[in-house]
Amino acid sequence: MSLSQDADHESRDQQASEGGVQQPGDEPPLPPSIPPRRSPAPVIVPVRRRSSRAVACLGLIVTVLLVTALFKTFVLQTYTIPSASMEDTLSVGDQVAVTMYDSGQVERGDVIVFTDPGGWLDVTEPTGLHRVLQEALVALRLLPQDTGHHLIKRVIGVGGDHVVSDGQGVLSVNGTVVEETYLRDGELASLTAFDVTVPEGYVWVMGDNRSNSADSRYHQDKEHAGFVPQSSIVGVARYVIWPLDRWEVLDEGRTVFADVPGHSRSPQPTAASGDGQ
Repeated sequence: MSLSQDADHESRDQQASEGGVQQPGDEPPLPPSIPPRRSPAPVIVPVRRRSSRAVACLGLIVTVLLVTALFKTFVLQTYTIPSASMEDTLSVGDQVAVTMYDSGQVERGDVIVFTDPGGWLDVTEPTGLHRVLQEALVALRLLPQDTGHHLIKRVIGVGGDHVVSDGQGVLSVNGTVVEETYLRDGELASLTAFDVTVPEGYVWVMGDNRSNSADSRYHQDKEHAGFVPQSSIVGVARYVIWPLDRWEVLDEGRTVFADVPGHSRSPQPTAASGDGQ
């Protein structure tokens, strides 16, 4: 090929390039309507936000447990009736709501929950996993302290009261005969005779099912001579809350003792001193 032909070829190549004619080996341009492909941006997980949510949930759980524990310790606790000693007022399996804040202000006629004053109950403590679980629930205040060592009875006499039973079904407090409308049908006030004066700081208690209640009458040879120390009183049973068809307000007792006069101060008890005579 001559130099002139080579020049002609170079001139044509330059013209073709300047005129926009694609040459072999050139990349084809993208149409204007199709944007260039881009890799998606990486997703960044907000680790701090998840951690904050976990802390918030944990704080909520702790708060709920704390409020529940305080409520059950100082305001209200529920107990399940284990025996027939309070029939027909309370039946086996009933759940009662007990107020704790007024445990030092009980009156005659109140139904109270109290811890064993000493030798009233014969309780077998749980063992193994059951014991561990119980202790954990007690520590969280989801179960009451001294679980399994509680009794429920009605207050018949408070500090200074003179309580007498003639053993023939007549009961008097401070010389006034009491007509106990809450007693189980067919029951008399007491077929066990006793004559006691309640010491200050104590109460005398009896079950509404008088012929089937191991109450103050039958523990006069034990510590405190059958009287219950106020320090052992957990609270006052106010309502039957379960089962629903037995829902009831336990407010009848105080009315029964409305006409009982006051009393004078009395001495402290000594074990086995209140022999009922």
